[in-house]
Amino acid sequence: MMVRSYKRTTDRSDANRPVRVRYIKRSEIDAEKVAEVLIRIALRAAGNGTTTGNAGSYVRDLLVSAR
Repeated sequence: MMVRSYKRTTDRSDANRPVRVRYIKRSEIDAEKVAEVLIRIALRAAGNGTTTGNAGSYVRDLLVSAR
């Protein structure tokens, strides 16, 4: 498997937009989608000194060291 390095080449000012959550009652949840959203939120907050940011930094380190 070939690993590609990712480098953002454009300034994405909308990447730090607030997260909005909408509640829809369902009988089952899509665990994959929930996990994806939580990982994205944590990675976005990585390094900002909050609990979420600390979790994001930890996840980012896990992903980088796995390569």
